[in-house]
Amino acid sequence: MDDPTQRICRAFFGSSEGKAVLAHMLRNARFFDYTKTPEEQAVENFVKEILSDIGVWNMDNADSFVELLMNLPMIETPKVKEDENG
Repeated sequence: MDDPTQRICRAFFGSSEGKAVLAHMLRNARFFDYTKTPEEQAVENFVKEILSDIGVWNMDNADSFVELLMNLPMIETPKVKEDENG
């Protein structure tokens, strides 16, 4: 890990306070919601950039993401509302 930005981001977001801040940022950015507008997509891409700066958001981690996701508790989510015109 030669990139100082990645080292610093990982150290910060790896701390208990940093994890709380990252979770807060993900919720405020509506990262777990479906994006519809270009503005929402821009915010989502910014969050992905932060995750990339931490060193976790890349295709090499796909199997690890799936493993972690499948170990999370299952929460019933509301169905996505269809567009009234479609």
